Amino acid sequence: MRVKYFILKGKSEYPSIHVRFWDSNRIDQKTKTGLNVHRSHWNPNKQRVRSIVDSKTKDFINNQLEVLSRFICDNYIIEVNSRKHISKQWLKSQVELHFGNVTDVDDSHKVYFLDWVQRYIDEAPEKLYRGKPISSRTIQHYSTTLNKLKAFEEKENTKLRHEDINLKFYRKWVSYLRKIEKLNDNSIGGYIANIKMWARNIEIEELPISKEYRHSEFMVISSQTYDIYLNEQEITQIRDFDLGNNQRLIAVRDLFLVGLRTGLRISDFMRLEDINLDNQQLKIRTAKTNNDVIIPLHNDLEEIIERNKGLPKGRISDQKFNLYVKELCKDAGINQLTEGAKMVTEELSAEKKISRKKKGIYPKHELISSHICRRSFATNL
Repeated sequence: MRVKYFILKGKSEYPSIHVRFWDSNRIDQKTKTGLNVHRSHWNPNKQRVRSIVDSKTKDFINNQLEVLSRFICDNYIIEVNSRKHISKQWLKSQVELHFGNVTDVDDSHKVYFLDWVQRYIDEAPEKLYRGKPISSRTIQHYSTTLNKLKAFEEKENTKLRHEDINLKFYRKWVSYLRKIEKLNDNSIGGYIANIKMWARNIEIEELPISKEYRHSEFMVISSQTYDIYLNEQEITQIRDFDLGNNQRLIAVRDLFLVGLRTGLRISDFMRLEDINLDNQQLKIRTAKTNNDVIIPLHNDLEEIIERNKGLPKGRISDQKFNLYVKELCKDAGINQLTEGAKMVTEELSAEKKISRKKKGIYPKHELISSHICRRSFATNL
């Protein structure tokens, strides 16, 4: 197995440096490296730029040729012993991969990080995680991360390669998300977790990802959360509050109590009309995890089922539910000042507004959303 560099005879003052790679009778290929050298500076015996010449590119070219030799040999050893097909264009593709000069659009994911991520997202519906399909919500989070990365590339006027996913990138990325996107550390941590997962997969594919993604500084950051819950007294206060003939809030309260007494996510308790009831138990296959869950019926659920002649019918959007349940709790007197975080809209400019969570002291009803059902269920039990 040998690597040789040479230039062709001719009149060009700056000819291309070619590479030849061969291993017995299994492979013998030649291609251009993409590097050029002044003809008089080339040493054909040492296959390098002459050390005596005064050239700004001398050290760069010689270093690139040295690194390219190792890259070709290392990849050849891995691929030939992994029984991969060594095509007639193998050497050319290795040189392009090393220098990032991909000419085939289908191979751009081998060099550029976001192209690889897009390919991963496109294939995500067919992938499995712990033997189960990846949920649509997870795929949506992947897409959101990709969109943030695209905005980061545009701001930095760059196109990220795999080897760019290093500590320098990490520091700039976190700073960008904090200062420009105005995100909290928990949201940022979710994006970092995706990037680290993608980097691991890229490394498994034996593409040239920077190993710095494993560094202890390249961590999934987080911050203290201010999660609230409703205690039993508050739940009873909401249940027993006289709403008069306000059918909209009565329906929302029934749904709210179903969530509070089952601990289900909103994606599940909004569709409970589809399940069967027997033996005083509620059965459902959850949407997020695709797991079968059996929950004993609470007295409040029995009363709701009896009054509605079944579970609450119909459904509203998550956004409207979160809006109406705040109104419900305000009317029911859940107003004590509480430390927490709520979504606020900020104007970054005349054209751009963002919504983010802001910590503070607020009337408790302003902090209530659908997830308080699950948190209250777990805390009270």
